[in-house]
Amino acid sequence: MKHYKIAIVGAGPAGYFAAQALQNLQTEELQFSLDAIERLPTPWGLVRSGVAPDHPKIKTVSKVFEKIATAGNFRLFGNVELGSDVTLEALEEKYDAVVIATGSHVGKKLGIPGEDLPGSISAAEFVPWYNAHPDFKDFEVPLDAKTAVVIGAGNVAMDVARMLALEPSELDPTDTADHAIEALKKSAI
Repeated sequence: MKHYKIAIVGAGPAGYFAAQALQNLQTEELQFSLDAIERLPTPWGLVRSGVAPDHPKIKTVSKVFEKIATAGNFRLFGNVELGSDVTLEALEEKYDAVVIATGSHVGKKLGIPGEDLPGSISAAEFVPWYNAHPDFKDFEVPLDAKTAVVIGAGNVAMDVARMLALEPSELDPTDTADHAIEALKKSAI
């Protein structure tokens, strides 16, 4: 029997689906031990911090992630950051393979006049703020303007527009961050 130790850096959707793919490849002759390494204390990445809180059905993919995590060959190590807590070289020495599944954490610049003016923020900042991502708990969202302009027509742009347009009381039954609900209650938009 062949047995491989695999490190998966990033415990968001890409990391979990990489683990699932490896679990699906297992046979009596081929086995994997999977260690997911996540910078945050909690897994699931954008499923947790990138999906609009009023869309709980989309977050049901977490049930798939739970099944992956409860397989006997999967371990999660949270609060471990590649580059500061552990090096890639150390992982390469300990594991037979390393999968990098960290995703993107920054918004894309549009290259248009005014995008760097005060009050202009990207969805990559606004969405994790209202989803209680720990990196954005102290982020200042400018909600003192009377109007907001959302550029884009994709799902995330629609989520952002909807979050700005909803009555704060409509957010109470969702898993919107408490600080975001309080700020949106005071919003001039």
